Amino acid sequence: MASLKNALKFLSLPNACPLCIVALNPQTGQPIAVNATFESILGPLYKFKEWEFANAASEDDVNPQAGDEGGDEGSDDGGDDTKEGDSSTKKNRSKFREAIGKVRTSLESTAMREDNNETLTGKIRNVEMLTLGSNNAGLPIKKYFDWTIGSVQLDDGDDGGDDDTPASAVILYGDMVNEVESSDRARDAELIDFFQNAPIAMHWLNGDGIILWANQTELNVLGYTPEEYIGQPIMNFCPDEQELVLEIFKQLGSGNAIADVPVRFRTKDGKLVHLLIDSNVAYNPDGSFGHTRCFIRDDTGRKIRDARTKLLLEENERSLRMLDSFLSRTLHHVMGPLHALRGTCEIVSDGLQQRNINENEREKNCELLDRAAETVTTTTRMVADVSDLARFDEGATLRTKCNPVDLRDLGLEAMEKIRFNDLRLTGGDDGISVSLRLVGEGGPGAVHTDRAALLRVLAHLLENAVREVGPGGRVTLQLTSSRAGDASNSVLVEIMDDGKGLPAGTCLDQGGYIDGKDKRPAP
Repeated sequence: MASLKNALKFLSLPNACPLCIVALNPQTGQPIAVNATFESILGPLYKFKEWEFANAASEDDVNPQAGDEGGDEGSDDGGDDTKEGDSSTKKNRSKFREAIGKVRTSLESTAMREDNNETLTGKIRNVEMLTLGSNNAGLPIKKYFDWTIGSVQLDDGDDGGDDDTPASAVILYGDMVNEVESSDRARDAELIDFFQNAPIAMHWLNGDGIILWANQTELNVLGYTPEEYIGQPIMNFCPDEQELVLEIFKQLGSGNAIADVPVRFRTKDGKLVHLLIDSNVAYNPDGSFGHTRCFIRDDTGRKIRDARTKLLLEENERSLRMLDSFLSRTLHHVMGPLHALRGTCEIVSDGLQQRNINENEREKNCELLDRAAETVTTTTRMVADVSDLARFDEGATLRTKCNPVDLRDLGLEAMEKIRFNDLRLTGGDDGISVSLRLVGEGGPGAVHTDRAALLRVLAHLLENAVREVGPGGRVTLQLTSSRAGDASNSVLVEIMDDGKGLPAGTCLDQGGYIDGKDKRPAP
């Protein structure tokens, strides 16, 4: 123990020193010597010697500012160079124990090297401690201390042969924080927390574009640590926007402020993030460039909204072009029959105006009127199709009335609705044969469906086939029933023809061409 006292004397820190001094065993962390100031404020040695001194710190982090300024640790070569540690997520006692532990660990590693001059020192502020000697009654009272942590190598020749005395000791110098300073630190810590954890990223840049300071929010956005980010050129983190960054500095250097400037930054893992920058300049008293005041907001949401808007606009334009094309074709098909109908009406009118009408002329006029009626029927159906399509495009749904429908009768009725004179350029059937084929042994002869809707679909499919086959071609409507016992009770509708068809993979509204053959199942 004499060697410890000699060590304290050697460090010119006598018992009259206003700092609380305690020496710790580096192996156990327990106090082995204290000075008089320590005993008067924190309490006598016997109250602490049986337990690790770090436990004297309060466990609950009731003083939040301790984490903002604490944890200053660093290695030196006889100097006072320190490095700020990240203790924002550690509690009061954990930070204190960690700071002491680093010095204890350095003593063990130093003892194994021949060069014993390199030691670790540290400093931690605003540690709440349980004092046991600052009042006459010895009641436990919590106060705040700034601790400087060092170490001392004891002289082996001065240990008096005491085997319990270690070869080195951890020395702590504690300065109790007065109430006024503690209140000031609390206010400062609140302001520091406001800037560090604000919901917006902030940084300062000097005139050369070097990052002087950045808050924790910006570090979180980009994924860097303070050591990796602060002190580096801002260009390193936005390599894709170098020309833009130079233009920003040009504007700021001219005394202008910038607002809502989109800049792409690269995160630590290489991902691009879109950010918006607002900035102006804080000038030194002599008018020179001091530093920028940069506020950064995430621009990803706006970029996504712009991309969606652009996509919707392109889709809307495409839909309008398709609608224009569809209406143009539809009107063409409507105008053709109407012109024919007008011509037919004129011919019939001229014929009826003749006084003497023979039987042949009467039959001819009747035939023309029948064709006009068919044309009107076809045109009406086309207009109904266009109207329904417009309603479907607006979100309307098809309302069906399902009843048992005989397949054979349905197929024959669909074939009867074919009007060759409206489908063929020659006005006749061109020798085209249309047939019905029923497939399925033991399957149902009827299907439960909406007759009108299915008949409409079949008529369109047959008309498509008749329109595309060559003279003398064949068109077959094939209805395949599911086998007896099949729970699906379904019917496959196929239109097969020997026309040229469409390229494989081409789809129509109601189905598709497969291998050049029209095989479009009805819904």
